[in-house]
This record gives sequence, structure tokens and C-alpha cells, in this order.
Amino acid sequence: MFAMGRNRSRQARRRRRNRYAALRHAAPALIVLGLACAGAGAAYTAVAPAQQAKHPAVEPVSLVVAVEPDAAPVAPGAVRLPSDPLAAGGPIEAEAQVVSGDTLSAVLERAGVAKEEAARSIGALREVYDPRTLRDGDTVELSLAPDVDEAAPGRLLGIQLVKSYDRIAGVGRTLDGGFAPYEILRPLKLERARGKGEIKTSLFVDGVDAGVPVKAMASFIRLFSFDVDFQRDVKEGDRFDILYDRYVDHDGSVVHSGDILYAELEIGKRRIKLYRHEYASGQIKYFNEEGRGNRKALLKTPIDGARMSSGFGRRRHPILGYTKMHKGVDFAAPSGTPIKAAGDGVIVKAGWNGGYGRYIRIRHGNTYDTAYAHLRKIGGGIRPGKRVEQGQIIGYVGSSGRSTGPHLHYEILKNGGHVNPRQVRFQSAEALSGNELKQFRRFRDQVDAQIRNGLPPGDAPLVAKR
Repeated sequence: MFAMGRNRSRQARRRRRNRYAALRHAAPALIVLGLACAGAGAAYTAVAPAQQAKHPAVEPVSLVVAVEPDAAPVAPGAVRLPSDPLAAGGPIEAEAQVVSGDTLSAVLERAGVAKEEAARSIGALREVYDPRTLRDGDTVELSLAPDVDEAAPGRLLGIQLVKSYDRIAGVGRTLDGGFAPYEILRPLKLERARGKGEIKTSLFVDGVDAGVPVKAMASFIRLFSFDVDFQRDVKEGDRFDILYDRYVDHDGSVVHSGDILYAELEIGKRRIKLYRHEYASGQIKYFNEEGRGNRKALLKTPIDGARMSSGFGRRRHPILGYTKMHKGVDFAAPSGTPIKAAGDGVIVKAGWNGGYGRYIRIRHGNTYDTAYAHLRKIGGGIRPGKRVEQGQIIGYVGSSGRSTGPHLHYEILKNGGHVNPRQVRFQSAEALSGNELKQFRRFRDQVDAQIRNGLPPGDAPLVAKR
């Protein structure tokens, strides 16, 4: 009987050795493939090799919890070493919350991971994720060995965190004790959504109340910033309509708002419609019904969400005490509010300018200049000779120079003379033609048909075939 037992034991060991030898030959194996917590395999989809050629992603799987390979689903090459302390027990799956001032290294060390091991895992992770993007409130998912001894690879089995709304990044322990990086794609459904309503409080607030995501509503307002003074032109009773893409997960939760497909603003008797157009090159811009672009040479308001506190013309100066020509418009805003370049151009002055305080002047071609005064801070890299693009942040609202409080003083100069920014009218800098115009008209007609007929929630996105 004793001999028979020894024979059976030898046969069992031989079978196990054969299985491990075959699996080691099959591929360089990961002990942990992305910390796949319970159910993660169903929630995420691997990035295709074409998308991630350098680090081909694999299907996330639950960790193998028994010596026998058939005990749990295993991706090709994912095995456990016979000496693995987890062979007879599951890993510890934990979540670590990032707090202000945290580094990923600090998060791992709080979880009991040794410094050297944390450094090696983060070094591998850098190939697919920049640890410097970690923010207060982020969650780091960890997979840890419950107990380790000197012969075990180490306590940390894997790290996983959100890289973007549609991607997860992580590292998993390899057979040689190192770490391998990977990315996985979340399977999201693309839907089309619509929000519309009447303005009662403010365009932004009423849009969000109508169910439009904050990001989409901010984009909606920017689209009209070339034509509309939101402090003076928009009144109670005006109307808005927006058609946009959104991405939902398997639970139906909205995880990301995509491009705006159509935007309409009805101001008094004026009705402005804008439609999305994707060029053959992939560039996306917005055009009115006739195919003329919404972008103008200069923005009417180079700051978001500000209140115009003083207009252009003669006024009693609040500090000097006498009547003086006010050569621009003032926008009251909290200190530190970003200021945008009103148009493409070249910086001709950036620095202190007497009563203007911190001051920036931009030349836009041969005719127009814009000026920005009383700044708290000038943006990084903003200096004379530097070229800037429309909408680029160039500085921040302050109260430097002769100023009674935080605001932006904004000027437009035409051929060297000051003009009223509210009265300057610019034609669209771009108009579609040829095949691009035909493509645009097809898409516009699809959108108009949907708007007329109503849009059931969750419809497939609009696509105009070329």
C-alpha cells in the first residue's frame, strides 16, 4: 500500500510538472493580469493588438486560486508558480483613495508594499500611464498577497487605475518577479442625447437642469461666443436646443459626453443654428445652415462666465475722480479666472504697463490689436514675439495697477485707434465648398429631420457617409 501511495504521488507530481512546463512554453506568463477584481472580466474588454502594438492587452481574468489550472478561467500564459503562496488562497483586493499631495509611491507604501517593489511596479506602469496625472479623489485598485515568505515573489500582485473615461491601465506580476504593463478598454455604448428648454435663470444653469452634462453645456456656450454677448444679449424666455453624443457603461450610467452635433440658440427674434462638420482629414469644426464657420477673427468675450461691469465710452474714473474716456470694456470676475486670447496673433507686449498693471497686447494681422489689463498673473511662456492661438489661456484676472477690484479690462484697437468691442462685427473666416459642402448638407438634413420628428433617447449616432 505504501509503495502504491508513493507511485500515485510521483504520478501526480509528474502531471503537475508537465502542465507547468507546457504553460511556461506557451507564453511569458503574467501571474496577475491587471488586478481583475471580481466581475472585472465582464466589465472590460481588451485593447486590440492594432491599438496597443507595444503592449498587447489581454482579457482581464480572476486570479487562479488553486494549483490545478482548471480551477479558474486562465488567459493564455497566466499561471501560478508551485511556490506561489496564493496557490491555496485568494489575494487581497483593496482600494486606496488618493488624497491631496499623494504620490502613487506613497499610496502603495501605505498599503504595505515595500519601497523597492513599489518603485519597480511604478516604473513598469509608466509605459502606459503617467503617475503625475494622479489627482485628489482618484482610486487605485490593488491586489496583494495575504502572506509572503522569502521565497515568494513579493506582496504586490498588481495595480489598476482609470487612465481615461474609456481605458484602464495597470501592471501585473510576471513569473520572473517583475511587472508587466497593460491597458484594457471599457466597452461603452455611444448614444445620441438631446437637451432643450427655456432660459429662466441663466443659459448654463438651465441647460444643466435640462440634463445636459456640464462639459457639453460649456462647449455649447463657447460655440456661440463669437456672436453672442451672454451678459447683454441673452434674456429670460430665450430658448436653447442641443444634440450631443454621450457614452454609457453596461449599467446605463453616463461616463462621458462627446461632441455636440447640433446647437441652436433663440435670442428674441434671432435664431442661430450650428452644425458639426468633420473634414476628410478628421478635423472637426462648426458651421451655420449655409456652411459658414462659427469662428470669427476675434472673440467678443475673452473670458468665460464674467459679468460686464463697465462699457466703452466717457465715464467718471473710479480712482482718479474725473471724467475720462474708457477705451475698452471691463469684465468683473474672481481673481485667478483664466483669460483667453481673443484671436490668433503675436504677442507685442507682456509685462507691467503703468496704470494698466500687468498687461498683454496681441497683434492680429495688419488691422487689429487686442489688449488685456489689470492681470494677476501673465501665463507661462507668454512673452513678446510668441505666437498664440484663439482661445489659448494667456493670463489670469487680477487687480494690478489702478484698479478697484478683480476684473479684466479688454480693448480692441483698429489701425491703432480704440473701438468699442461690442460694436465690432467680423465675418466668418471660413466657408465650406465642393465635396465638403455636400457632405455638410447631408449631415445637416439628417439633423433637421431628427429635430422635426423628435429624438427617442439612446438612438444611434448620426453619421453622414462620404
